[in-house]
Amino acid sequence: MVHVVYNFLTFLSYKLVVFNVFCCDIVTMVKKRVKISVPVDKEEVEVVNENGKRPNDDENKADTKRLKTKSWFRQPTVNELNRLQETENLFNSNLFRLQVEEVLQEVRVKEKTEKKFQQWFTTFKDHLTSICDDDTEYDLIEQTLAKKLKVKIPINCETNKTKCVFKFHKFKDVEVSGSYALGCSINSKLKVDVQITVPAETYTKNDSTNYRYHRKRAAYLAYIASHLTKLETIQEVNYTWVHGSDTKPVIDIIPIEKLANHFTVRINLVCEAEAYKLHRFSPQRNNLREAWLFNKETQENSSEVGPPTPIYNSSVLSDLTASANDKFLTDILLKSDNLKQAIVLLKIWLRQRGLQVSGHVVSMFVAYLVQTKRINNIMSSYQIVRNVWIAWKTSEWDTKGISLHKGDDSPPIQAFQEHFSIVFLDTTGYYNLCYQMCKGTYLALKRECVLAVEMLDNTSINAFIPLFMVPVKPLLQFDHILKLKNLSKVKEAVLKRASKESRVNYGVNQLALVTDTLYSLLSKGLGNRVDLILQMVDADFTWPVKKVPEKCRKDGQEESVSFGFILNPENAINIVEKGPPANFPEAEEFRLFWGDKSELRRFQDGSITETCVWDADTLAERRSITKQIINYLMKMKYGIIPSDVHHVCDQLDSVTARKQYCAFSEESSVEALRAFDELRRDLRALTQLPLDVSAVYGVSPVFSYCDPLPPLPHAPIPKPWQRGSACLIKDITRQDGTVVVPEYTPVSKAIVELGHSGKWPGDIEAFRCLKAAFHLQVADRLTKQYSLPAQAYPTHVDVLKNGLVFRLEIAHPKEITLLRREMEKGVVKYRESEESIQLQCDTVLLPRLRGALHGLHEKYPAFGPTTCLLKRWLASHLLSPPHFPPVVVELLSAAVFLRPAPLEPPAQPFVGLLRVWKLLADTDWVREMLLLDFNQDMTREEITELERKFNEREEKTPYMYIVTSYDGDLPSVWSATAPTEQVVCRARVLARSALDYMEKALMKDFKDNVLAAFVPSLTGYDVIIHLQPHLVPYSSERVDKRPSPKALPDTVVEQVVPPVEFHVVHKYLEELRSAYSDFALFFHDCFGGEVIAVLWKPDIDDSREFQLTNANALQPIKTKGEIAYKINKPALVEDFRILGAGLVRDITVT
Repeated sequence: MVHVVYNFLTFLSYKLVVFNVFCCDIVTMVKKRVKISVPVDKEEVEVVNENGKRPNDDENKADTKRLKTKSWFRQPTVNELNRLQETENLFNSNLFRLQVEEVLQEVRVKEKTEKKFQQWFTTFKDHLTSICDDDTEYDLIEQTLAKKLKVKIPINCETNKTKCVFKFHKFKDVEVSGSYALGCSINSKLKVDVQITVPAETYTKNDSTNYRYHRKRAAYLAYIASHLTKLETIQEVNYTWVHGSDTKPVIDIIPIEKLANHFTVRINLVCEAEAYKLHRFSPQRNNLREAWLFNKETQENSSEVGPPTPIYNSSVLSDLTASANDKFLTDILLKSDNLKQAIVLLKIWLRQRGLQVSGHVVSMFVAYLVQTKRINNIMSSYQIVRNVWIAWKTSEWDTKGISLHKGDDSPPIQAFQEHFSIVFLDTTGYYNLCYQMCKGTYLALKRECVLAVEMLDNTSINAFIPLFMVPVKPLLQFDHILKLKNLSKVKEAVLKRASKESRVNYGVNQLALVTDTLYSLLSKGLGNRVDLILQMVDADFTWPVKKVPEKCRKDGQEESVSFGFILNPENAINIVEKGPPANFPEAEEFRLFWGDKSELRRFQDGSITETCVWDADTLAERRSITKQIINYLMKMKYGIIPSDVHHVCDQLDSVTARKQYCAFSEESSVEALRAFDELRRDLRALTQLPLDVSAVYGVSPVFSYCDPLPPLPHAPIPKPWQRGSACLIKDITRQDGTVVVPEYTPVSKAIVELGHSGKWPGDIEAFRCLKAAFHLQVADRLTKQYSLPAQAYPTHVDVLKNGLVFRLEIAHPKEITLLRREMEKGVVKYRESEESIQLQCDTVLLPRLRGALHGLHEKYPAFGPTTCLLKRWLASHLLSPPHFPPVVVELLSAAVFLRPAPLEPPAQPFVGLLRVWKLLADTDWVREMLLLDFNQDMTREEITELERKFNEREEKTPYMYIVTSYDGDLPSVWSATAPTEQVVCRARVLARSALDYMEKALMKDFKDNVLAAFVPSLTGYDVIIHLQPHLVPYSSERVDKRPSPKALPDTVVEQVVPPVEFHVVHKYLEELRSAYSDFALFFHDCFGGEVIAVLWKPDIDDSREFQLTNANALQPIKTKGEIAYKINKPALVEDFRILGAGLVRDITVT
């Protein structure tokens, strides 16, 4: 239900900007007491009296001098002024307040639903209260009770060895509890909690030990379930184990069909406080005997007392203290609407984050803050939520703990800290509300609170949407996910090596023991390599009351355990794990933990320490060191082999690795940057030039690590045909007569800026001639001064450095000005032209943007590989440039690092690609603008002005509106011409499909090979042009090709510049698009694709008028006695074949 209002709120966020500004103006106007004179001939509106109210009808009739004013500019009423003042003081903004009110209204339980539930509950309660006492005593070891009730008793079968006699005593009342009773429930998936208090006489003194209490509680629950199966207003009655606790079942009720759409009911049993003294369940006490747990033939009356059992004790205390805690919450929350609204917002926030924090803990913490006077009833819901987040992010429940109990008649809080990882004590001082909360959940909660406060403080975004409307999925949230494939085997291995104290503490709840043990192991092993480890347990199990749970589990309802890791980008890639010095006492513990992997090493600073060294040669392998560590620890500590676990982290590393050479994209980019830095120093040190070189900027994608196939050093060319310093293209024929082309050599482009001079000519042609002369001189000086092969051209200079070719182009701002210049009636005017905009982008904007993207990669090392993956994915689906320009792809990738809310920037390229897919699929590109502020330089006023222009634009072009902080007067210049609406819609469909495929393949099917997401579908295209593979550059680098790497050349070309940018497929595509762009669109994979897909334009079959200026490709067709003209598609297909003679292998018409 929360998602229903998403689109509305997104639309509202833009439409209310004007209202926001207007309201601020009104407040300013009132404060300054500005009087507005209004014409009297406009619409009549009633005037308010001095009490801020409208006069009644009698007063209106008596008032003959009624003022006339324009409704839009009338004076605000007192209530409106108060509301504006409240918004200014109590909320983030007017927009935020409106959105909060809208979502609260949407999730509030409807009055209609409340009436239906009340009617149903009356019948339900009357039916339950008709149960009579049963004086029969049942031995729970036997099946007498289950046979009588005709339902199963829902408890772990391991407790069957406990001998106890059960007698049913009727409860006193059936009452609604939980969030529904407090008014804090959410209409979406409404589940009403019903609480039944079991009479104290049901239990005896000795029932507190060895799960007797739990067995009797389960038997009592079965008695109620048996009675409910006879009620006609109930459709289904099921048992449920919540959070995997198979000793504390509840009953889940689904009402009859119509009511089931509105609510479900959960029955929970609690115990009267008089049943036991609370000190019996202190954290230091033992209530589960070792002899009972480990010896099947146990003595029931064994007097041996084992270690403390705080977790077992807490499972009983949760029932004993329920009434007292409910009363405490009711006293604080029931009459405070703002507190209840804040709790609802916090529940929505937690649900969107997927954190396993119960609403009861949230309500108790809000009550704790009220008790400690950190929040109060006067605060708005926004202020309360903000203060709760601040309190949570600064809390120390894992080290100090907090308590709602103020007396001295309970155990000290230090006693709880010894046995629980998280401590939050209730009003009695005995029950730890967070006894089931893992430390990872608490740390994740604190981390999310930090992010939430940062989003609220970020004025450049509307924080409401990412906070409350965007769900966070584990696949997009974590850099690395570990899933246990064979959970039963892992359980057995961990339990076999667990200490007796731990097993006694957890009792029969084995899943919690396994989860906490593995969490401790992973936390210690990974250390500072991870910022967060979160365990994700799916153990809620529901089954019909007349079936045994073991049978239902075999039918597919399995438990699942996985761990999510948020990596620390700096520490996660460290190859060496440095331990304590060898002579320290901690060294023995280090060796014991790491086993054979630990070794002594001496470092450059002279220290000798215990270390662990992991195997990783490339950056991609270093990002997967956490995978190595986890596999090693799981096998060494518990004998769990890698095939029993599944890692989600590096499934797409093979896409960024070269298949033809032993090289990787990141390392190759580093080598290209190193060569460019040397060339830059050489250029700035050139002598005997008319003007010095002041700066050199790289503009190719390789300079920001965004080139999927960066240039590699070229081997020496045997017997080249040479002209100057450049090599000419010659025919190469194999022995079998096959003609091949030279290996494709890309260039890395750079912009050269010269020193200041006022002597540049004022004519564009003269300017370009002078620039060509500079190219000649630069090439000559590079050759003479540094012996670098360089070939000058009118527009650029090609230079060979370290086996790589760099293309240098001199740029000057005056050239842009000359292109804007035009004469109109003898008057010089300056207007933007297509050529001037293109030159400004290439020589001014692109160098700045490339530098910003380079800095972004240095800050977030996953940015470059993420962009490479995105380019390969788009290209594999035939959306290569010009359909998706490279810069647009890079900006889309940058968005998930610059605007990661509600998450943090990813540390793994694979996760970055998933998030870009999410951005592509979920963004409404018609109504939403993507703003990228690289250095947080833009002011709120500038952003508001950009949003205003975006919303007021008449033509919805460009369709993908991406603005950067470097665009200046050309907003969204990079996507001005492409991608088109049709291409974006295609990419959105592909991204949504890829996300769904990855979710299923990785999280459910445990696949490691997910390259199917990169396989294109050729259905839907009209013509498929098949190319000769040996003529296609990078044909061996296709995603579906098997790698056959060969070593890079030992020696590189040094004497002559090889043939550059000779891409025969691109040349063929340029001719096709130039000649036939009016009739068809052409799609191709620029990274080795062997097909060109052709899509006819929608009007291809329309009849056309014969005109001399538009007679291309027309053929006469006689229809109904008249001659019409249509496009001759077979002739066009034949033209494709003729133009591609030698390159085209076959053409298929679909």
